[in-house]
Amino acid sequence: MVFISPASKWEEALPLGNGRLGAMVFGSPDWEKIQLNEDSIWSGQFRDRNNPAAREALAEIRRLLAEGLAVEAEELCLETFSGLPPAQRVYQTAGELLIGFSPDGGFGHPWSGTRGGPLLSNIKNYRRELDIARALHTVSFEHNGTVFTRECFISAPAGVLVLRFTAADTQGKPVRGKISFRAGLDRGVFYDRRGNTKDAAFITRDGDIPFCAMIKTVQKGGEQSSRGGFITVLNADEALLLADIRTGFREADYFSACVSSLERVSTSGWDQLMHEHISEYRSWYDRVELEIADANAARYFNFSRYLLISCSRPGSLPANLQGIWNSHMDPPWGSDYTININTQMNYWPACMCNLAETEGSLFDLLERVYPNGKKTAQVMYGCRGFVAHHNTDIWGDAAPRDYWIPASYWVLGAAWLGIHIWEHFEYTQDKKFLEKYFYLLHEACVFFLDFLTPGKKTNEAGDQYLVVSPSSSPENSYLINGDVCSLCAGSEMDNQILRKLFDVTIRGAEMLGKNDIDTGLLRSFLNRIPQPTIHSNGTIREWNEELEEAEPGHRHFSHLFALWPGDAITVDETPELAEAARNSLRRRLSNSGGHTGWSRAWLVNFMARLGDGEAAMESLQAMFDHFTLPNLFNAHPPFQIDGNFGALSGMTQMFVQSRLRYDKKSVTGFYVILDLLPALPKSWSSGRLKGVRAKANLELDFSWQDSRLKSLTIRNNGKAGVKVLLRPECAGKNELLLPPGDNVIF
Repeated sequence: MVFISPASKWEEALPLGNGRLGAMVFGSPDWEKIQLNEDSIWSGQFRDRNNPAAREALAEIRRLLAEGLAVEAEELCLETFSGLPPAQRVYQTAGELLIGFSPDGGFGHPWSGTRGGPLLSNIKNYRRELDIARALHTVSFEHNGTVFTRECFISAPAGVLVLRFTAADTQGKPVRGKISFRAGLDRGVFYDRRGNTKDAAFITRDGDIPFCAMIKTVQKGGEQSSRGGFITVLNADEALLLADIRTGFREADYFSACVSSLERVSTSGWDQLMHEHISEYRSWYDRVELEIADANAARYFNFSRYLLISCSRPGSLPANLQGIWNSHMDPPWGSDYTININTQMNYWPACMCNLAETEGSLFDLLERVYPNGKKTAQVMYGCRGFVAHHNTDIWGDAAPRDYWIPASYWVLGAAWLGIHIWEHFEYTQDKKFLEKYFYLLHEACVFFLDFLTPGKKTNEAGDQYLVVSPSSSPENSYLINGDVCSLCAGSEMDNQILRKLFDVTIRGAEMLGKNDIDTGLLRSFLNRIPQPTIHSNGTIREWNEELEEAEPGHRHFSHLFALWPGDAITVDETPELAEAARNSLRRRLSNSGGHTGWSRAWLVNFMARLGDGEAAMESLQAMFDHFTLPNLFNAHPPFQIDGNFGALSGMTQMFVQSRLRYDKKSVTGFYVILDLLPALPKSWSSGRLKGVRAKANLELDFSWQDSRLKSLTIRNNGKAGVKVLLRPECAGKNELLLPPGDNVIF
């Protein structure tokens, strides 16, 4: 990614990250601004927000919904179910690193309105670049015959942000004494202390989640002073600037942690730091390689992989609505974990793009939700198990957030996140992983054993269907008696998530030998959860009753969960439902649906699952044209990173899809359906993809020409043999048995 001018606004700045630390680099020649983030800087500590009035009101709300009195149910729900207070904690910027450059000193300050020395004017040959293959940001320009270069990365091995400032003549020969700057940290009025210690400069916040941001410089030649919360360097030949941020979320003595970190790293030179950084980063990035003629699509694919590697690592917090790149104190939607689609979308590409380890932070968060969700289940609903609503935060807050009827009181957040545990297991076949997190799947089921209530209709056995009441179809609304309402007694998304949750929990319990779990009881509940129903207009019905949508072009496609990210609706196994899902998408699009970036990303996945490469490409192109910012961030608008990750998942599924189907007579038996080039558009008729993952711990390299498979290597990285049904067939074969640790080459 190359630019020929500095960023004039945040949406043009370029991102760096190591999972914990994030930075947006603007690249100004004379006043560099680097906006900083640390993943655990949120607005405050945990609060118990559970509304004790909910438990007593639950039966009345259910009665009102059963009688078609949704307006009255919503009024009561607002008072009795809303969190006290309604808001969760929000993710916040750490502030800015500001660096004033002037070859002859006299730096001034942007707030002072004056400058003591000359500005860096008469700039020539300016270039600003983010090398995503090395996770390195570079600014270079010529000023009065000197070429200044500023390189920047955030190292995972070193745990700090590293900048290097150098100067050379136009022939590339180093020039001495040209590096002069003043650097300091700023956070407006939102910090408590500023100062210097051991030649470092810092700011701290002492309340909420306390933190320290600190910088230190190491130079060759020239002079350095550290005072007033600034570091000033004069006439150096070369300089390194190091930055770190530590918080009370992880370390009690966060100030000393910053000091120790910077002192440790300052003894390493640029070459060592750079080598360690690139080696570690490329161990992630080089796992997958894509070659296609569509340069824009290939760049977006690789940039989105870069973002996932940069904002979600083992030991970090999971990617929130903005990943780790947020410039606000009170950001849009709290820059939180919105768990009715957005957080889940962040991790759709993790396993398929050979980055399964990045998903670990999501499961860490779900473990923090668990104890809070148990209390919410008991206090609000009188239920066992655990529950979460449509949002959570750094603390795993499980109580409803906001007063927003279309979403706030939906209780499937933990259930959907729990399904990610099973999806991760299907890709990795790691039974130790499944054993560790299985309790979350089971406890999510236990909540619904208590919370589900009989609906109006019966199944074929004559048993009443079980429904979630109250609920909603996030974040949609329907028309009833002339009113626009959202609260309902069950929705199609509820049914589809619960069928998946109960099914995989039963299978997991049997696979792990969990004899203490009553799988018969779970199966009896599963059989009473409604199956998808086709609406009289030929679409998938969104609610448990045939209701009219208030917004036919709504941005959410909640009722199509079983198509994606689920796999219960497929073109080959359930053709009628697949066609109804296609009709649902046509109806949404004909009513101006897909009008947000992440919504378009979801459409790319849907169309890929339906095998329609041209329709998938149409939505992908719409993202490029209408929902992509200058720095390639996805725009909701404003910026939300889920669109980047959803598009990455969708593009990958245009190349390859996999699903497991289980042997009904065996606890552990299964086979893999592997679809190669299932939704390839004409514009991608030739190419190569290396290192992508399929379920059952398979890794694939393949190439194609004229839209036909040219070569294929399948590696079984697991410990057991895998049966593969291959589509299309290769070398006359459509069924393979791969021994463990073996590979097949066509």
